[in-house]
Amino acid sequence: MEEDMGMIKSKYIVAMLIALCTLGCSKGISDAEKMNNKGIDDFHRGHYEKALEEFSQAIILDSSDARMFNNRGLVYHTLGEYKKALADYAHALSLKADFYEVYNNTALTYTQLEKYDSAIFYYSIAIQFDSTDKELFANRGDAYYQANQFVNAVRDFKKAIELYPNYIEAYNNLAMTYLEQEDYYNALESINEALRIDPTYAQGYINRAKIYYEAGEYELAVKDCDNAIHESKHIYEAYLNKGVALEKLKRNNEAVNAFKLYIEFAPDNDKFIPMALEKIKHLSK
Repeated sequence: MEEDMGMIKSKYIVAMLIALCTLGCSKGISDAEKMNNKGIDDFHRGHYEKALEEFSQAIILDSSDARMFNNRGLVYHTLGEYKKALADYAHALSLKADFYEVYNNTALTYTQLEKYDSAIFYYSIAIQFDSTDKELFANRGDAYYQANQFVNAVRDFKKAIELYPNYIEAYNNLAMTYLEQEDYYNALESINEALRIDPTYAQGYINRAKIYYEAGEYELAVKDCDNAIHESKHIYEAYLNKGVALEKLKRNNEAVNAFKLYIEFAPDNDKFIPMALEKIKHLSK
């Protein structure tokens, strides 16, 4: 018997806080500050290698400003050079121990390295400096989620929502955390709140479809995949998940059409294309 692959994993939104620090706003700023600000401009333009050179030049001109090390660390993080990013963040903190954004950025880099205990540690320090920043709680919640510490993740997402009641991403992530605990009621309550805030939130419909699927409500899962497609025709995950739910309902012809549309819209290297092709072959018999 063919293995039941189930729906693809629901999307988990990481709310990141990465701050570039601008130096100076008056006439007569130093050459280091001018170079730093050029780096910020190039970073935002996506010219990361050029930004890296400019931040490095700024550090040569003035190695006493923590913000320049933070900024270069962000470029290294963006380029995937995580060890170099951590080294720059550590240097920034040696110059300015209360630079809480750097604790957050350090934690984000540890999250990328899948060192979740270290990420949680640095997020917790950042929160000690600013317990009113919703992003810090959302980010620590993500680290707890990735570490399978779901009770702590729920607590942090709820705190982020308390600080910002319209925080759609936090409601989404709270729903996905409840889903991991097989708490379908609270998962639905949370994702419904995200969709109440923004009824056009296509990813919310995809994630609610996943919840319905896991709860055995396949008709409702199909309906929400259609809702997602209505909001964003090219959201290819919705076609794949719709096909999987339709297969459960033994509506094979419709499932085949859904899988074909998924293949049409998905990137050529999407890892689920072989599965979809196999489904089409199997269901077309």
